[in-house]
Parts: sequence; structure tokens; C-alpha cells
Amino acid sequence: MARVKLGDDFKKAITGLSHKQKDRLLFRLIAKDQALVAKLHFELIEVEQGVTKEDRRANIEEELINALDSYKNQYYSPGYLLLNIRHLSGEINRHVKATSDKYGDVYLNFLMLNHTYRLFANQLRKASPSRSNTFDKYVVKRAMRLLNQLVKMHEDHFLDFEEPMKELGNHIGDQPNTMHVAINLGLDVNYLLNPEKLR
Repeated sequence: MARVKLGDDFKKAITGLSHKQKDRLLFRLIAKDQALVAKLHFELIEVEQGVTKEDRRANIEEELINALDSYKNQYYSPGYLLLNIRHLSGEINRHVKATSDKYGDVYLNFLMLNHTYRLFANQLRKASPSRSNTFDKYVVKRAMRLLNQLVKMHEDHFLDFEEPMKELGNHIGDQPNTMHVAINLGLDVNYLLNPEKLR
């Protein structure tokens, strides 16, 4: 939604409202933006109660693992698996927007992709290229985004991700369909397998 430019007269009129009127307007406006509600709830309530972004990250990590483990017995196809992965990705995005947890964004996405392959590598390998194409594109594009994020990270944090990077690189390399998509989309898996090349 495009931002509306407020004229000086309008700003002055709003400034002149009573505190009660301003509060009422503020509550109505905030309620229309779920991401803002989550961010303010974290900053104004949870932080005051001693909850840190690391605490929230640990909760999301547990939810991701439990959700993926529960999908193990419900696997149907790469397409249905992707629907579940996208839902989990939305949970990560909501956490990152609420807490500005850039480290957690990278950490949780590596966790999600690697744990998915730990559980479903065999089924994905057996899928035809046409059935796995959308899933493969999602993984490859997500891996490319993670590499871009890692390049911007402080070196100390970068070192934390060397093992998850290598694991994901190996998973992609073990999947002929995903590897084919990686080549077509320009993902050099060597950057995942050899993290020092990124620095």
C-alpha cells in the first residue's frame, strides 16, 4: 500500500487531538498491520518479560523440527512438501520481522532446508524432474539468498554457518534434479561446499 503524504495542516490537526482520540486512532491503525503488531508486542511486552530474540529463535527452531518430523509420515509429493516448507518459511519471516533477527533468518533457513533433506532425500531423489522442479527452484533460490546474506555478515557469525553450508551443498549435490536446476539458475554449489571461497 502506497504511503500518503500528510499536509502540514492535517498534521497540525492531528497534533491537536486529545490523548484519548490519538490512542483510539493509533490502536485502529496498528491493528491493520499484523507485522507491526508482532513487532510492537515483542518490543513492548516480551522484552519487558525477559524474552530475547534468541529465546524466540529457539522456539521457532523447535517448531520447525517438530513440524518437519510430523510431515515424514504424510509425504505425498515434492509439491505438497513445498506447501509445508512455505508455511514454515512464513513462520521464520514473521519471527524476523518481529525481532529483526538477521542471524536467526540465516540460521533457521539453513535448519529448515537441511532437516528437510535429512528426512525426505530419498523420496525427492526418486521424483521425476517435472514433479520436483518447483521444489528444486525454491531450494536453489533460497540457497542463493542465503549466500547473499552470508557475504554481508560479520566474519565471526559467518564461521557459525560453515557446517550448515557444507551440509546443504552436499544435499543439493546428491539430488540430480536439484543440481540440474542449480546449474540452470547459476548457483555455484562450490560456494556452499567451500565456504572460504565466499570471503
